Amino acid sequence: MLTCNITMTNNIVLLLVCLSGEVIWACTFHHDATYGGVFANCSSNNLSSVPNDLPLNTTSLSLHSNHIAVLHIPLNSSWNTLKYLDLSSNKLAKLEKRTFESIYNLEELFLQNNNLILNSDTYPDDVFLPLQKLQKLHLHNNDRRFKGIYPETALGKLRSVVELKIDSSGITIFGSGFANMSSLKRLLLGFNGCKIEEVSNITLRSFQHSPVEDLDLCSCPLEAVDKMSFVYLKRLKNLNLSKGTFVAPVDAVRSMYGLNGLNMTSVSFDEMYNFLNFRYGPVEPRILTHEVLDNIQGVCVRTFSMKKNKIVWLDSSILNSNSRFTQCITHLDLSDNDFLGDKQLLFKLVFAPQLVFLNFSNHLRRNEFFPTTIPEHNSLLSVPTFRLTLPSKLEYLYMHGSLSDVGYINGNIEFTNAVSLKSLNFEFNGLYAFKYNIYGLENLTDFDVSGNYFTNVNPGLLKYFPSLTTLKMSQMGFKNDFLLKEGREMFLPLGALKNIVLSRNDLAVMDSQIFAGNQLAVIDLSFNRFESIPFDITTTPSLLRLDLSYNSLPVLSASQRSLLDALATTNNLTLNLNNNLLSCGCENLDFVKWLFQTDVKVESIDTYTCVSDDGVITSPSFIYHHYDETWRRCSGPIWLSLSVSAFALIILFMILIYLINQKKTLVLNIIHRLFGLVNVSKSPKRTDFPNDAYIGYSDVDYQYICHTVREHLEDRHGVKLFLKDRDTIPGGQIADDIISGIDSSWKTVLVLTQSFIEDQWCRFIVNRIVYSSTRMPVGSILLVLFEDVRRGDISPALLNVVVERHIFSVGKYRDDQGSFWRDVSQRIMNETEF
Repeated sequence: MLTCNITMTNNIVLLLVCLSGEVIWACTFHHDATYGGVFANCSSNNLSSVPNDLPLNTTSLSLHSNHIAVLHIPLNSSWNTLKYLDLSSNKLAKLEKRTFESIYNLEELFLQNNNLILNSDTYPDDVFLPLQKLQKLHLHNNDRRFKGIYPETALGKLRSVVELKIDSSGITIFGSGFANMSSLKRLLLGFNGCKIEEVSNITLRSFQHSPVEDLDLCSCPLEAVDKMSFVYLKRLKNLNLSKGTFVAPVDAVRSMYGLNGLNMTSVSFDEMYNFLNFRYGPVEPRILTHEVLDNIQGVCVRTFSMKKNKIVWLDSSILNSNSRFTQCITHLDLSDNDFLGDKQLLFKLVFAPQLVFLNFSNHLRRNEFFPTTIPEHNSLLSVPTFRLTLPSKLEYLYMHGSLSDVGYINGNIEFTNAVSLKSLNFEFNGLYAFKYNIYGLENLTDFDVSGNYFTNVNPGLLKYFPSLTTLKMSQMGFKNDFLLKEGREMFLPLGALKNIVLSRNDLAVMDSQIFAGNQLAVIDLSFNRFESIPFDITTTPSLLRLDLSYNSLPVLSASQRSLLDALATTNNLTLNLNNNLLSCGCENLDFVKWLFQTDVKVESIDTYTCVSDDGVITSPSFIYHHYDETWRRCSGPIWLSLSVSAFALIILFMILIYLINQKKTLVLNIIHRLFGLVNVSKSPKRTDFPNDAYIGYSDVDYQYICHTVREHLEDRHGVKLFLKDRDTIPGGQIADDIISGIDSSWKTVLVLTQSFIEDQWCRFIVNRIVYSSTRMPVGSILLVLFEDVRRGDISPALLNVVVERHIFSVGKYRDDQGSFWRDVSQRIMNETEF
């Protein structure tokens, strides 16, 4: 017993399951937006038959990609409302005579990708008779044979069909039965399984009374198209022969002879001569001469396209001023050919008053439009102007790679009548420099001049482009510092600019205020050598997308990240840093974290690479997902150093506490002295002493001292001396006399001879002097060294209290006693050095 369970939600059927012991088929249902009823989707369910029960008011049924081999449609009222039936990609091999009797309201039928070969056995004569409301029928990709016979009797019953897509044979001729398809407008023969090799003058004759408007022969392996092939299609609007593979451009154009007098919408002859993708070969089929182009002059067509046909010559007569073709054409695409031909074509554009779109990009011709031998001009008044007049309605002009070697243009360029021109593409035309101006493009919004060589360009070139919103200047060969010195001047006049592309220019620097005068939303700086964002982000408040891919950025600074975050909150900013060798070392972990947590949309972040501190190439994604582990590895050495330092401070602090407890008074004394918290006695002055100097000497040397030294110091230089042999009472205490002499003298002079070194009382004198030095200022002791004394014989204790400049060597004066003792006397009497 067959049972059906139907689930309803908001009056829309969602699921229908029919059971007969087990699940046989399952369909999903939803509202049919086209026909207003129920759309039953039973596709890809391994069904071998058509469902028996459908919800009432089912208007569309999809059964594609099942296993239905025999088409049996129940004769009940639930099928009467069906308007759309898709049976494509099943196993149908034959249609029964009464197959469609219960679906007489059907408007669209899809039977492609089955096994329905073209003959009367598969399609009985009256099989389509009930379908008098059918408007769209697709029967293609059924008959894989190279030859077949159309079941024209069966198809001739379809008087309401507007669109027919059907298989074909190598030499296809539509018989008289097709003449009964009086409503046919779209004949679609072009698809991957098309087998038509030739279109003759009788192929389409049966449609001479049909309102065929669209003929599609795209992707058919065409080898020949007759000049009168389309003469019977008097209402043809759209013709598509693209990808015809073997049809020469000359034959394609000649086939339009039969269309003379028609008003057409489009003609497409793209990629029709692409066999084996050769560039060289027979030239004649690729030359569109004046005689060949005469075949299209009487056709009024709005869109004409002949892309990628290896045309080597196109005569300028294609745009004759008095032809219907020239007067009607709005869209002309001749791109990707090998033009070597008529240079007058550009100057005849003005003859096409309705032309809106023109594309003749990617050709091989050399520059013949701008002379390159004009000398430099010293006066602006003598600069020539090259003028090009355009149709007033032209909006899009694409000349990508059309002039391979423009070179240096020593003059102005003026576009006249370009009031509607919005987009101009002048990529890769070999323009080496441009020192002058371009006029007449005040309304231009999109300008692409990439691939030229602006090594010596006029920085004011763009000042006559006030409406420009998109500027592309990739691969321009700028000097390294051009945008640093001249960039702001170049872009400042472009107040309406929103998109700029400066990629592939090997740039490393630019003026930080270069975009200050624009309203940029998209900036493309990819494939350069920038190591940071090269412009001031605050000057681009409208920025939506910044592309810095393929540069040399290791990291973004904290200030730049903050500015980007601010833009992201208002502009939904997108950032591309792909293929920069980013740094993800310990110092840049905050940058890696920012890449994943910022509100900025970072494009393709999972593909980024970065370098760690140890030179290992990894990814920011890996670092971010192992952030805690990475942070511990980075911060560990720092915390270890801090811990060791803290431990050392604790030990030192404990030692100090111990020392303070054990040597409290000593520590306090050191602290007081360190900070100057001691009572310092007043430094002695010369007036505090009765003698200027105490002379210490050995008894062996008393005659030299009492005569020579005394004479020089006292008699000649007025130094008052204390001499023990003169100023002490004989028989007194020697030690007391020494102490008294030293203490009563401003300075002490020791005359060091070998006998002094060996004298015991002289050693006492040295010890006393060392003791007395603690209360005397530095510099109060002078040493006089004779040649018999080695410096190693002098007491280290004595040297510790004597400054080097107060040690006098007699040998240095070479017996000049006067100079020697004069210098000694000056040291004795000098008070300022204290």
